[in-house]
Amino acid sequence: MAILKLNIYKADNKNEIEKTYTSEGYDLMLGTLQDVIAIFDIDKINTGNEMELAMMAVRGFDQVAPILRDVFPDATPEELRRTKTKELVPLFVAIAREAVGTMKIARQGN
Repeated sequence: MAILKLNIYKADNKNEIEKTYTSEGYDLMLGTLQDVIAIFDIDKINTGNEMELAMMAVRGFDQVAPILRDVFPDATPEELRRTKTKELVPLFVAIAREAVGTMKIARQGN
């Protein structure tokens, strides 16, 4: 499982990181898993290019903050507003890939 990182930038200096949250060994809640599946075309998670995946994330924008709060529970709504979008795309790709991996494990267990 990859270590996920969420940078929070200073309100008065968008180039300076104020705080970084990390998440390792996170366990996706069922609702988060459903949200990720609703956003991403599961077949393209491993084969889609970054731009395709970024567009999927944009279409699911309303679900972005709740997913981030599930993975990084200590991050406040105000801090989430101070994250860079370009850093969120690879983060969401990693979360989506983890969700797909979780689904595969669950299927094998049945």
